[in-house]
Amino acid sequence: MSPVLRRALWLTLLPLLVLAVWGWLAVSATVRDTRRERADLEARRDRLETGNRELAREVASLRQDNGARARAARESLDVVAPDEVLVIVPRPTPSPRVR
Repeated sequence: MSPVLRRALWLTLLPLLVLAVWGWLAVSATVRDTRRERADLEARRDRLETGNRELAREVASLRQDNGARARAARESLDVVAPDEVLVIVPRPTPSPRVR
């Protein structure tokens, strides 16, 4: 193989090799990001499913139990039943800073 042909071959193959490596790195980063996003979405789905199950249990309880229904109404309206005691805890006031 002549030196001119060898040099032409290197000048052709080297940019192709660089482009191939660069493309592989870009695809690898995209795949990594996609996998991370998928894991985040699956975790969010699991949290939402757990929340939905808890809400379904609460709805079933409210449909079946009059006491639970009355308690939920009092909590949402911020009222107390005649036999309940309301305790109000004041927020602590911040002390002035000493310099």
